[in-house]
Amino acid sequence: MTVTAAEFPFISVTIDTRGMQPLARRSTGNIVVVGSTGGAGDADANVPVQIGSEAEARKHFAEVDPRTGAVTRSGPLYRSLCAALRQDPAPSRVYAVPTGSTEPGPGEEPGGAVPDYDAALTATASLPVQLVCLAEETRPEHLRLLRDHVENVSKAGSARMGVAMVDPDLAVDDANRTFTAAAKAAYDGVKSASSRMILVAARVAPDEDDGPLPDVAAAVTGTIAGYPPHASVLMKQVRGFRIPLSRQFSGTEIKELAEALIIPVIDPELVPGEGLFLGSGRCFTDDSSKLYVDIIRVLDHIEFLLKAGLIGTIGETRIDRLGMQGMRSRIDGILSPLLTSGVIAAYSIDIPLLPILEAEEAARTPGQGSTLSEARQDRRVEVLLSVTYAGAVHFLNINLALKA
Repeated sequence: MTVTAAEFPFISVTIDTRGMQPLARRSTGNIVVVGSTGGAGDADANVPVQIGSEAEARKHFAEVDPRTGAVTRSGPLYRSLCAALRQDPAPSRVYAVPTGSTEPGPGEEPGGAVPDYDAALTATASLPVQLVCLAEETRPEHLRLLRDHVENVSKAGSARMGVAMVDPDLAVDDANRTFTAAAKAAYDGVKSASSRMILVAARVAPDEDDGPLPDVAAAVTGTIAGYPPHASVLMKQVRGFRIPLSRQFSGTEIKELAEALIIPVIDPELVPGEGLFLGSGRCFTDDSSKLYVDIIRVLDHIEFLLKAGLIGTIGETRIDRLGMQGMRSRIDGILSPLLTSGVIAAYSIDIPLLPILEAEEAARTPGQGSTLSEARQDRRVEVLLSVTYAGAVHFLNINLALKA
């Protein structure tokens, strides 16, 4: 005889916590500095270290007088980390990767080891960073390694950009009579076909006689990381070094450098007081359709948000009307906050399968039926997104009319 279950406790509640799974978050201000320690510190080569302050940088990458606390010995990596950490607003997170050493290659100065950037850059591939620079490095042959790294790692799904600096003491000769012409000739091979490189220029001076030149690239890396992706880098202040008046760029040089896609660091007279600012906002690129740094950063950010927000649909969402409508709602939930906050100006979502699924089966054409069958067999769904991005003003053209 079958026993009928009792009504008590009258109401049964089953709690489903699958909807409470946290979404992956992407900090947009993480950087990594790669460089030589100069033999100072206790860090191992090619092992990433997270640095939260200059004190931590001293601990790992410098030697300190125990009585006074003054740094007695350091290398490019420590000095570059300090340059990045001194920016305001500061990067969200700073990583450092010390390099090993390798023998000089063809065309390099004999008799001394050079940083092994290949191995160190490989060690950064898994780090959650968006900007990479090489400590105090200005040699084009090494900066090409940085370009190759950011392009290859970005293609593999870890989108990032590289920041490099022009040699402040770049020689001007008969063949290249201006600083811009010399920079173009020396660094043209560093350009990125996918707009992944940023090249900056500043004729800085050492803080003390015979001291190392300040790392402009590390300082600019920290500056860019301190702002959200949609903020243009133009006219953002860079801190931590000085440019003597005699070595500052003239108006003609600023224009020439910007047109050469090199960002000059300038001290504009229109800004009260003294301060150094980024005089352009362009990538060092061959692709004129993706010319500005903020465009690349926003695209990278949206790509991550879409991947993180839609990963839960993989293996769960069915290729039917309700499934595709649910997917459209999820995408709308990802993009609408960007619209509300002003990151993007508009967007549209097109799922080609959805109109087919919403039509009655008898009303579908043979082509639509074939498209749906193919999608279900391959388990592949195409989504077309269109996003309108409103960039910041970079130039004002004012016509002033005088009347008697």
